[in-house]
Amino acid sequence: MIEAEHKAWLEARGIPSTLADKMELRTVTSKSGESWLSIPYRLDGELVNRKFRKTADKEHRMDKGGRLCFWNADTIKGVGEVIITEGEFDALAVMAAGFERVVSVPNGAPAEKLDDPLNANRYAFLWDQEAALKEIESFVLATDGDKPGRALAHDLASILGPERCKFITYPEGSKDLNEVLVKHGEREVVRLIAEAKRFPVQGLYLLSDFPDEIEVQSMTIGIPALEEHMALVLGTFTVFSGYSNMGKSTVMNDIIAQCVTRNVPVCVASFETMPKPILRDGIARSMIGCSFNQFHRHPDKQAAYDLIERRLTVISNALDDDTDIDLDRFLELCRMAVIRDGAKLIVLDPWNELEHKRGSQETETDYIGRAIRALKRFARRYNVALWVVAHPTKPQGKTGPPGLYDIAGSANWANKADYGLIYHRPDKAINSGTLSVVKVRMGLPGGCGVIDVQLDEGTSRIVAA
Repeated sequence: MIEAEHKAWLEARGIPSTLADKMELRTVTSKSGESWLSIPYRLDGELVNRKFRKTADKEHRMDKGGRLCFWNADTIKGVGEVIITEGEFDALAVMAAGFERVVSVPNGAPAEKLDDPLNANRYAFLWDQEAALKEIESFVLATDGDKPGRALAHDLASILGPERCKFITYPEGSKDLNEVLVKHGEREVVRLIAEAKRFPVQGLYLLSDFPDEIEVQSMTIGIPALEEHMALVLGTFTVFSGYSNMGKSTVMNDIIAQCVTRNVPVCVASFETMPKPILRDGIARSMIGCSFNQFHRHPDKQAAYDLIERRLTVISNALDDDTDIDLDRFLELCRMAVIRDGAKLIVLDPWNELEHKRGSQETETDYIGRAIRALKRFARRYNVALWVVAHPTKPQGKTGPPGLYDIAGSANWANKADYGLIYHRPDKAINSGTLSVVKVRMGLPGGCGVIDVQLDEGTSRIVAA
């Protein structure tokens, strides 16, 4: 029987003594004369263990040599849904609210989630009921709302399958269902279980999991001939290609110059062009709008230099030839440029000058795919327009402009780009070429098209031909 002291303690927790009697809770007296509340563990109807609880100081122990299993384990039979709690009294609170198919883990929650819960001794008891657990359609993981409880929920979901699991969000001031029962009553327990949320599965979502679409944040690209075809859009990845020595850097300088003029911070990884004087002066001439011959005596030259100094950050190993800049180092330097300098446009010119470190079993295509995913993830996370200048393979008799699929290494350049831009000059001796916007991802401003352009030598800017 249950003594009055324990009945009062249970009823204070919202658990009727009739329910405690039904679940065979008993008061037992130890050899030293202390009263303990005994909670039986049965499996297939057989008593396999008991947990003993001191209600005054939360001390508990189990039968020496007792078998671990779910408390109320025999309810895991058939299909349907089962609620799993962290402790027996939370399970009794669920029963008090009208649910029958509820169990409790026998050993509480771990301090931290486990790296390999499937093979951990802590959860070995689950294999006793593996066949029955496989038949269950869904589980509500009603573990405590503290860190150990969340760790337990993570471990259970890893073992049982997150696609079958739900979790509960507790109201302010409550960390488990027993507290909810005492503070808010049975209806709130029922509501929380009914509204349990599906356990997150990485990569699988409902539409409601996605944030509402925000307005695309874009800036003018700075080359009037390109305005209707593309923009500098924050959070996007642009691939800019064309055969070597065609003038891609001149086009890029014009775009950077117009950003700097509008006080948009830029970070450029310059590996083929010396930062000073070539990169700096090319940008400055376009900012001023003067010819090569006019530039050195132009009255606005120093003002252009000063603005470039404030708005342009350069990633380079020109000051230390022994420094290798691989993808991870490049992205770390970009992160610093964003945080320290507020960079909004990041340019890698060119891709092949990075130190590329492929895994031992990684193909070039696999590596480039992984690298582009990292670049796109960076652009989205830090809300920058990230451009990569990537050279195509040699033309080998081809007379027309290259495409994104011609870029050395991988079709991922074409498949994963948000914008694709190609610069081509059929004859390098003639100041005439095309800028071809060959890809614009759906939802972004602009559209594909080919624009005839040339370098206006009087202004050092790219203009429509």
